[in-house]
Amino acid sequence: MSLDVLRARVAFRDRAFIDVMDLALRFLAVHWKLYARVACIVLVPCIALTALAAWAWDWTAAWLMAVILSVVAQVPFTVLASRLVFQEKVSARAVVRAALREIPRILVMRLGWAALVSFATLIFVAPGAWVASIFLFVDEVMILERSRIGPAFGRSQRIAASATGEALTGVLMVVVVPLAAIFLADVGGRAFIGEVLQFRAPAPAWTAGGSVLAIAGFFAIIPYVATARFFLYLNVRTRAEGWDIQTRFAAIAARAEQQEAA
Repeated sequence: MSLDVLRARVAFRDRAFIDVMDLALRFLAVHWKLYARVACIVLVPCIALTALAAWAWDWTAAWLMAVILSVVAQVPFTVLASRLVFQEKVSARAVVRAALREIPRILVMRLGWAALVSFATLIFVAPGAWVASIFLFVDEVMILERSRIGPAFGRSQRIAASATGEALTGVLMVVVVPLAAIFLADVGGRAFIGEVLQFRAPAPAWTAGGSVLAIAGFFAIIPYVATARFFLYLNVRTRAEGWDIQTRFAAIAARAEQQEAA
């Protein structure tokens, strides 16, 4: 899709990392109905499939499936966030259809991404984190800039190189936030079941190997993680490409035109 920064529905300016995370949270709160519709279409089947894998096999297989499905599940929310920023009319059905067209390319890309990160991690942990950071924005490059898989890796590297610290912090966010969501969903869910509903709570995820509550928390945080990474991508490009200056001059020109017309 075309990124027309002059018609964007959020203000482009250089933000601190914590402000980007806060912006993503407020963005979800404003557009929660549309996010909820997409979540019902995308996340509910993912949770059901993962729970089915745990029942049919074990929690190791279930978590492996959850990680694979999370790659697929992030795509609709990246598409949704980008359309909400750059388009006026957005529908959940159109977002899911667009995401379905992107998913095969994203899966192939993620196989290559996983191979690169795994190889670098075998050498040492730090190279693995560095490779993950320079390729942090490959999803956004492929979806928003319509880049092919090979060039998308190079483009992501160039974007991340302009903000290495933020890219590394972004990788940390992508890892830590889902882990925190898993823990909070499991602990909070068991407390709610046992103390409020007065039913027997399931075993903790860390003793059983997993739980439906933990899986639900893992998938429930995906809309936020995908949106936060998308806004981090926009923030880095704003700083690198001067989008804030472009929009500021456009606003000045628009005010001048209005004054002349008056």
